[in-house]
Amino acid sequence: MAHPHHDEPKPAPVRPAVYLPTGLVIALIVLRLATGWHFYREGTKKLAYNPETGQTTLVFSSEPMLRMAVGPAAKMIKETLPNVYDWEKHLAVPRQARPSTEDELTARAKWEADYASRRKAALAKKQPAPIEFPPHSPYYDWADRIEDGWRSAHDQFVIIPGLSDDQRAAAAAALDYRHQQLADYLESQTDAIAEWEHELYRLEQMKNEAGSVSLPFLGTRISEKSAETKAASGAWIAEVRSIEDGYKGDLRQIITVEQAEDPATSKLVDEALVDEDARKLHQLNVAVTALIIGTGVCLLLGLFTRVAAVAGIAFLLSVIATQPPWVAGSNNPVFYFQLVEIAAFAVIFASSAGRYAGLDYFISRITGKCCSRKESV
Repeated sequence: MAHPHHDEPKPAPVRPAVYLPTGLVIALIVLRLATGWHFYREGTKKLAYNPETGQTTLVFSSEPMLRMAVGPAAKMIKETLPNVYDWEKHLAVPRQARPSTEDELTARAKWEADYASRRKAALAKKQPAPIEFPPHSPYYDWADRIEDGWRSAHDQFVIIPGLSDDQRAAAAAALDYRHQQLADYLESQTDAIAEWEHELYRLEQMKNEAGSVSLPFLGTRISEKSAETKAASGAWIAEVRSIEDGYKGDLRQIITVEQAEDPATSKLVDEALVDEDARKLHQLNVAVTALIIGTGVCLLLGLFTRVAAVAGIAFLLSVIATQPPWVAGSNNPVFYFQLVEIAAFAVIFASSAGRYAGLDYFISRITGKCCSRKESV
């Protein structure tokens, strides 16, 4: 009687091949290409090409969307943004509009007379006239912080080794010019800023009323009013930024070509003039743009499709996180298109859609041979 040989090796398990209907394969290819094209186009819109210089620059900023963030992560998000000298704390101050008292009017008149006298005396001596912000103005605290920031940049700039006395004098003149420009602009906006701060006061009162009564329309009214007050400050912030950009541009023009070509000098100039929060925001904008374009390119080529799908889902979830539609004040009450794209990415990931008319097919063949995978045909 023959006995079986127990030491004979068992045959290796054969992995069954998976066949998909042709229509389903075509649908997966179309889904991958359509999603990839959408991401690629949205990413390239964030870039601008100048045919005269041959340079491509980034024209996208995530700051407006992040600035309007609401929900649990809003505070953390906003703390990472350039705060334009902490304007939300020093400019967006709720103040009730009321007639000035007699003491306040007297103090105001005394300061204005003293300021005018000091400016007149300085001009008579052919000295730079002092530039100050009215302490009674609704923007005083914010303007004071802006002045400190600009003066700090000036002080860092003028100690750069190699600058001539003429260059340092030009830097001081640039600071005075932009300082006066800022003072004139804010003075022209005094009434508008005072009215805006009164609106912030009214909004604060409305929120207090909402806490004591429950009226369906009150929540909607508060959301609308919050959006209005946020938008009102945009013009002032943009103009101050424009003046500041002009000031920093003035300082950069003081540097000679030879100084600019020196790496050490160029680095010191950047350290003096580039805000660290602005630098981080620029890096974020570059990373977001690269992520969107990279995801689109990978999907179009069918390359590393699963990685691209995960990246796409992560990006869409980050967008939803800044504006959760269930949070009061959200500007994104409906986010169906994000959900649709997340579902599309989930299908692409689960099906490894890059293996169909994509480069992932060749990668899977190579890795399959390397790992000695045996599949039935």
